[in-house]
Amino acid sequence: MIETEIAITVNRKSDIDLIEQKIIENKIMFPVYIREYEFSYQINFTSDYEQWELDTAILSTFPGYEYTKDLERGRKEIRIQISRYQSELSTDGWGRPIENPLNETKYLVKSSVHKAEKFSPKIKVLFEDKEQYYFINIIGGTNRATEENGFLLLDHFTSNKTDDATFFKDRLYKSPLDAFHSGYYKLAEVVDKDFNTYIENKKKEIRAIQKLPRKIIRDFINACNSSDISSILKNLDENVVFRVRKNWQTISEIEGLSTFRQYLDSSEQQLCGKDFKIRSSWSFSLPNVTIGVKYFPPPTEQNMHPFQKYEHVKFLLDNNKIVSILYEC
Repeated sequence: MIETEIAITVNRKSDIDLIEQKIIENKIMFPVYIREYEFSYQINFTSDYEQWELDTAILSTFPGYEYTKDLERGRKEIRIQISRYQSELSTDGWGRPIENPLNETKYLVKSSVHKAEKFSPKIKVLFEDKEQYYFINIIGGTNRATEENGFLLLDHFTSNKTDDATFFKDRLYKSPLDAFHSGYYKLAEVVDKDFNTYIENKKKEIRAIQKLPRKIIRDFINACNSSDISSILKNLDENVVFRVRKNWQTISEIEGLSTFRQYLDSSEQQLCGKDFKIRSSWSFSLPNVTIGVKYFPPPTEQNMHPFQKYEHVKFLLDNNKIVSILYEC
């Protein structure tokens, strides 16, 4: 047996006699509990079926009222509230779990005067932080075959100038709001194309911005691989700072172009002749650029087949010069 728990809240206490009479007339063969509160009555009972007839009987008692599950905007007096609940563990007469057990509430409120909602034909669409504006343009029209009057949706969304625009011939809409809703979905195809173009243009702009920094850094790494000191120094600022960091600790720091040149000529240098390969994951936060590099250390007597190493180099650029290098080994 499927049990339905029914709860009725009577928010005008003067209505209780009417509601009680309707319950009696519907011959509900289960105990019906009525609790009185300061401002309302609460009625509860459990039935072996949903008792939808009771809703109809109550509605007939209140002319000018209607049931709604959505209270919409603003406030309305809820004269009667009716809730139904069926446990998710309920089973039918064959012991099978029931599909979609009830769990709903509806409200008896004064009937609304349904007015056509006004709308703006202008639609704002955000492409990241960029505002784009589109227009859903609607004109009056007539079905020549039936002489039915209605509204047509123009195939033109980029402005509200419609002198030369054609219209979609698939439908004659009964109201401007119907045409507006349909236009919103048709607009999506136009917006998607524009957004794809926006993304492609943004990628081109990013590539243009990153082109020179990428070249400067590639030239620096290639020069290190070939131990070409003059080419290494070519795009460095006169006051360049070079730091080596290991396990988040700075183990050496060099300031100035001439001091850095001396470092490259020393046996302590860690940049030249390693045959760095730049990994694909460049990180741009201009003026900072971080790259991953990989290389194989030279074999030693203790380790004839060393593992490939992965390290990072962070560059700070200013006016197309490298002003800082952080080598994380």
